[in-house]
Amino acid sequence: MRKRFRAAIGAAALGIVLVSAGTAQADTTDTNGRWAEVTQTTASGWATADLQFVDGAGNPINSKTTPAFAQATFFDTETGYTLNGWLERSTDGGRTWYQESGIHALSSTGTTESTTDPYYDGPGYLARACFQFTSWSGAAVHCSPAI
Repeated sequence: MRKRFRAAIGAAALGIVLVSAGTAQADTTDTNGRWAEVTQTTASGWATADLQFVDGAGNPINSKTTPAFAQATFFDTETGYTLNGWLERSTDGGRTWYQESGIHALSSTGTTESTTDPYYDGPGYLARACFQFTSWSGAAVHCSPAI
């Protein structure tokens, strides 16, 4: 009897794990070499971090020319969660990253948007746009591909 009870509890726990794992949403990323983005969907909306090359005035440019700047824009569209977004930089080929911009806090109501200043993106530099939902514990950090 005791073995059957343990087996039943184990099977029930496995079922809970499998059902819970099936409800997670994965990031989607896209890039074409001059821009990159990461999107995370929720039950009610989505959040996106876009990264693009711009000139010193923040106007989009078609390639990483010298001088080029990286600029990130963050969108929170009806996710039901607040989020923080920021721009990260690497100067060693992507092995290590550090926060380049300040934190851009977005609310969970309606569609909110925030854009970083342009940050110099010289030879040997990589940039990526990242965000993290802040209104629940343990939320993952979502980052665009590096460009």
